[in-house]
Amino acid sequence: MMRSVIVVLLFGTMLLTACGDTTEKEFYAGKTVFVYVGRPPGSGADLVVRSFVRFWQEHIPGRPTMVVKNVPGGAGSRVWNLAWDKKHPDDLEIFFSPVSATAIIVRAQGLRADLSMMPLIGALTSPNMTFARTERLPSAEDLPNVAGLKFGGQGPAHRFSVLGRLTLDILGIDYVSITGFSGASDVFNAVRRKEIDIQTAPLNFYRFTVEPNVVKNGEVIPLWYNPIIDATGEIVPLPAAGDIPSFIDYYESVKGEAPAGELFELYKWLLPSVNGIVYAAFLPRESSPAIEQILRDSFAQVTQDEEYLAEEKRMFGFNLPVVSSEQGAKILDDMANAPDATRVLLDQYIQQVR
Repeated sequence: MMRSVIVVLLFGTMLLTACGDTTEKEFYAGKTVFVYVGRPPGSGADLVVRSFVRFWQEHIPGRPTMVVKNVPGGAGSRVWNLAWDKKHPDDLEIFFSPVSATAIIVRAQGLRADLSMMPLIGALTSPNMTFARTERLPSAEDLPNVAGLKFGGQGPAHRFSVLGRLTLDILGIDYVSITGFSGASDVFNAVRRKEIDIQTAPLNFYRFTVEPNVVKNGEVIPLWYNPIIDATGEIVPLPAAGDIPSFIDYYESVKGEAPAGELFELYKWLLPSVNGIVYAAFLPRESSPAIEQILRDSFAQVTQDEEYLAEEKRMFGFNLPVVSSEQGAKILDDMANAPDATRVLLDQYIQQVR
């Protein structure tokens, strides 16, 4: 009798587990998932997210309809605060946007969200580079000899503003920093209007928008890209940059020696975090662990989808490096727990143009 009871209990448990698994896999069937991106329509981030989402909905069990909603503002922090403030997540909202890395490091007042405490689904990273108008800078080698250049950035704590200023300051360039643009496309429009001379932007934005419009006709030239540095401190080769040199290579070519100093040490410390994770997808806190895993698995499947990879390469000229949820969590933790001396130095540097 006892054996019969045990068999029945085991069978019941297996049945419940199987039913639960089936329910989870069918959770998204016939549903609409909203994907929030903290950048305006037509921006580089918006393009990345929309192209990814188009394939993502095909890999999620149940094939839900995924709708991208733009919520720009707050220097990129608005979208993360929106996710952080969700009290009762329903697993039908995903927040997929550029990570405000420098804001996390300095614990910026406007950023309430602690991304290291939110479920990370997956991420892509995006190399960035710097270019200049040839009317002010006929060749890349002329940069150290030109004064009064206008550098255009987004918010003072934005990674493009910080990395762009750092590289110019490390080189000792005479320039004026103009920040407050809402996105890379807005800075680029100012470049085309001849209001801005130098811009730091995503490499995919450069390939997709800048290169075909103003590089090919000679209005703009590339200067350098900001490299990705791995956990061992080594620079990761970037074939997608083509013949654009890394900032370190550029510095050595015009200065005849390797870069050094306090600002360069800050630059090197920032690269693994600021360039290590860029477009990241999160769920709000207290989301269902089972749904988290479904989304992580499907996110990873998209990054291996040959059709997606071909589409991505067609748009940007290369495939964005993939960051696993484990790698991303480590980077986010490093940013949230940055050394006090580094945090203070970076905050002081940002405050110079605030």
